[in-house]
Amino acid sequence: MILEKDNAARCARMAKVRLSAEEEALYEDQMKELFDWVEQLSSVDTSSVEETAALRAAYLRPDQPITDESLAQTLVSQFNAQQDHCVKVKKVL
Repeated sequence: MILEKDNAARCARMAKVRLSAEEEALYEDQMKELFDWVEQLSSVDTSSVEETAALRAAYLRPDQPITDESLAQTLVSQFNAQQDHCVKVKKVL
């Protein structure tokens, strides 16, 4: 991945964090080191490595919608705030 000069500044803006010029330079250097390391890892040939049980465990639960209407109503009723048959949660950001 090619890093541009203002990547640290862009990331800071997205995270709504203010950085000084020194911090931007420091984080740009750290990001470059991180991406260089990821590039090194990507170059390793893992085609002969056997899949482990831990890797398979990450895909145990299929992501399927709830089709049992009574279960769906029970789950939705557990939330204090609801709107249009959906649950309302507090804003995260």
